[in-house]
Amino acid sequence: MITLYQYLPAWTVPCISPYVTKVAYYMTMSGLKFETKPQDLTRLDRDTPAGKLPYIVDTDGTNVNDSTHIIEYLQSKYGDALDAGVSAADRAVMTAFNRMIDEHTYWVAVIQPRWRETANWEMYLRIIAGTNEVPAGLRAFGDDFRFRILNEFMTGGWGRMSADVIYRRARADFDALSDFLGNKPFFMGDKPRWVDASVLSILRHTIDTPFIFEAKDYAASKKNLVAYMGRMKEQFGI
Repeated sequence: MITLYQYLPAWTVPCISPYVTKVAYYMTMSGLKFETKPQDLTRLDRDTPAGKLPYIVDTDGTNVNDSTHIIEYLQSKYGDALDAGVSAADRAVMTAFNRMIDEHTYWVAVIQPRWRETANWEMYLRIIAGTNEVPAGLRAFGDDFRFRILNEFMTGGWGRMSADVIYRRARADFDALSDFLGNKPFFMGDKPRWVDASVLSILRHTIDTPFIFEAKDYAASKKNLVAYMGRMKEQFGI
């Protein structure tokens, strides 16, 4: 059985990482049997090439990291049932939207509110701890990990932008997702495709979170995105 290494579950998602969630959703949609295991964070840099989750260990011991690489690997090894008959143009669109979500929406709609804003960070740390009384050791580890994330945030140039600018960009991303989805039942049309795992993950990691931030309310105001989430829940239980 495929093993997916992850952080911990929270609110409506199987993992607090949108990237892990994306892989879990893809495997669920594809009917692939898998199990999840919690990652020992003290070994994160040793166990993963990039020092990040997710990674999978396949039944033959093959280790693959990075959510997009994992999906490509699974498609290659186990078949691409979700994307049968997809045109080259549609593949290009799916690649572009996945890149937007992974490399842009993630930073402006997940990292900004969850890691940069102190009130939401304190809420997030309590979710991770599973208690309002965060143990001193866990707080120290969490603060160190937060510094690591925010250092990437600053290095990427995001930390030089104000929250207003970042959330304006987040709203533009949700506009793009909503406008492209339109009245279609799934993101690419009448059938679910692999990109639906990516789209649904970022929506659950924005709209369903307990954090307070303007872009969350904006995304939740998009009725077609909320209805889409409901359809994915009904069909796949995710």
